[in-house]
Amino acid sequence: MSGLSQLLQTGLSGLSAATEAIQTVSNNTANVNTPGYAAQSVSQIELPGTDGGPGTGTDVTSVQRAFDQFIYQQGVQAASANQAAQVAQTNAQNIAALFPTASGGAGGLGAALGSFFLAANQVAQDPSSEANRQAFLGQAKSLTAAFNSLGGQIATNLDSIDNQASAAVQQVNGLTQQIAQLNQAILAQTGAAAGPPNSLLDQRDQLVQQLAQELGVTTVAGANGVVDVYTSGGAALVNGATAYQLGAGQSQYGDGAISLTYVPTGQDITATLSDGTLGGLLAARDQLVSAGDSVGALAAAIAAAVNTQQSLGLDQNGNLGQPLFSVAGPAIYASQRNTGTGSLTAAITDPANFTPDDFILTDTAGGFEGTDTATGEVTALGSGPTLSFDGLTIAVSGAVASGDTFKIEPTATAAQTLTTAISDPSAIAAASAYVASPGANVGNVQATVGAPVASSSLPAGAIVLPASQFGQTFSVQFTSNTNFNVLSNNNTVIASGTLNSNSGAEIAVAYPGSAPAGEVVPISLSAGSAAAGDRFTLSPGGAGSNGNMVGLANLADQNLLSGQTFSNFYSTLVTNVGSRSQEAQAAAQATQAVLTQTQNAQQSVSGVNLDQQAADLVGYQQAYQAAAKLIATAQTLFQSLLEAV
Repeated sequence: MSGLSQLLQTGLSGLSAATEAIQTVSNNTANVNTPGYAAQSVSQIELPGTDGGPGTGTDVTSVQRAFDQFIYQQGVQAASANQAAQVAQTNAQNIAALFPTASGGAGGLGAALGSFFLAANQVAQDPSSEANRQAFLGQAKSLTAAFNSLGGQIATNLDSIDNQASAAVQQVNGLTQQIAQLNQAILAQTGAAAGPPNSLLDQRDQLVQQLAQELGVTTVAGANGVVDVYTSGGAALVNGATAYQLGAGQSQYGDGAISLTYVPTGQDITATLSDGTLGGLLAARDQLVSAGDSVGALAAAIAAAVNTQQSLGLDQNGNLGQPLFSVAGPAIYASQRNTGTGSLTAAITDPANFTPDDFILTDTAGGFEGTDTATGEVTALGSGPTLSFDGLTIAVSGAVASGDTFKIEPTATAAQTLTTAISDPSAIAAASAYVASPGANVGNVQATVGAPVASSSLPAGAIVLPASQFGQTFSVQFTSNTNFNVLSNNNTVIASGTLNSNSGAEIAVAYPGSAPAGEVVPISLSAGSAAAGDRFTLSPGGAGSNGNMVGLANLADQNLLSGQTFSNFYSTLVTNVGSRSQEAQAAAQATQAVLTQTQNAQQSVSGVNLDQQAADLVGYQQAYQAAAKLIATAQTLFQSLLEAV
């Protein structure tokens, strides 16, 4: 009797195992297209017999997921890197769209820049032409508009990136909360008679993959099926059933830059985040800030050079030229954490050696240090109060405490704040400050008015007339073959000099305060022989004078910004933007290939293979039928036994 009962129980165990296996196959096929679903299979063991007899059937110990932790982690990392690359590529293309990369800088802002200097050349050819002057002012306004448009678009893109980053942070916080909740549910069910909570594990792992698309993460498998999640910089996002949030707000300098913080500590972790949407956005933001700084540097350098040249010439009313452009100077932001009361001011004093980057200035025990935010390069600057580096001059005032920091953005807003300050064509200072005209001379000495120079560059022995004399007509009259007097317009002797037969002589007139400090108009008397009574007249340039406009037009060919001409600087910027776009495209293709490879590997382990499931179903069906036949046979034998009794 016990033998038949055991036979019946053995058949029932086989029937139950086959039923559960068929249900598992059914669940697999139903979820073949469910994202994150891992194929399941039953785990069975033999029920042992007694006294060396045969086994007593089978038991399903659990339903296991087809899951490989190593391959899964590779998939998480690949998804994160790919998302960062795709976001970076999209934004690189958006940045490239702001610059005419196909023309190598010849279009857009580059075209406006070329047209501006071409119009300057036209004024130089005929400074008395009203049409030429109007055209020059029109090109100045067009150049201003081009800078304003490009600077505005860069600012708009920065706002868009910051908004996307804020949205990504909210997404991160929502996902970490859900992961923590699933960890809690998994912990509650682990070890239960029902077996491992495969559905919850699938959902949790799928959410971790979604989280990895928002930022780079690392995962650590904990006890009882839970998983801990950390940022790539080591900040805990999920620890068991507890989630920790990120925050998005203004940086400590209040300069408009986004700051991503770890809410539990308040620490700024922006620099430690990488990969995922956030990593891609932050990388794109850095590139956009760099491009904006460069465009701003170009605007500031052009304004400074043109305004300086304007201040050295005369307009049609005989006045020294006024600034053609107006532009905002460097912006300085004090950290909200500063404990001192000091403040800084800054100016770009050497555009030719200026680096168009932002800087963090820190007061340390050894003096001030300047850190380039783009390269991380640190420069020791001394204790002040005047600091100079990278073409900048910084003045420190007040009590700056040790550890206080300031952010310097020399050209971040220059492009969008550039304006044309002159609307009257007669205010264009095309004329030279002075022109020389000879009298009835007998000797072979000639007088030549040169381009304005710094007084420090004059040769020894040069005669420098003070700025108070600027603007009046002078004359140079020889009293002998070597001696001469400089006479005022009422023939008063205001200086005397001697002509060197080999090197000549140098006379200079100092500019008044509206021009750069130390600038003078040099007048050279050539070497040669003069005769008493020889005379030269030095008078302010008139309506037909073009010397200063020639100097302005020549600015286009001078290395006035970071060791380059304006057009070469812009072409280099355009080339760099184009190269970054191509690099981003190549990186996006490479990371997509890696992601596809890891997804295929993950599917080969965890994916549902319908052919395999069909084959398994046939086997389980046959096992079910065999177990059912065994039960039927046991029932028949049992009935026969009863009838025999």
